[in-house]
Amino acid sequence: MTALRLIPLPVHGALEMLLGFFVMASPFALGLSAPATVVGVMMGTLLVGLALAAVDVETEGRRPLAIAAHHSFDYALVTGMLGAAVILGMAGDRVAATLFAAVALLQLALNMTTKYSHR
Repeated sequence: MTALRLIPLPVHGALEMLLGFFVMASPFALGLSAPATVVGVMMGTLLVGLALAAVDVETEGRRPLAIAAHHSFDYALVTGMLGAAVILGMAGDRVAATLFAAVALLQLALNMTTKYSHR
């Protein structure tokens, strides 16, 4: 199982940030409904914030986010995006449901290939 964990945590953070910006911009580019736009901006903001927390720098006496916490938050975001996809799909917004399901699967693939350690 550890042979598949090829992506170091800083690269994970960079890819997560790109995914977050994509999630924030895509509802506007696709012309999604207002609820889907709110969910997209909120999920994108959470992804970018989590990506910034992956940076291993100690500034102003604050400690960076623990690796175990980052791991847990990554999977919580996948669960939240899948939940949003189901709810938006039941509301009839199939494009938004497909978008959030695809982003959740991308995040899941990123989580499963990341080596959650500083080494």
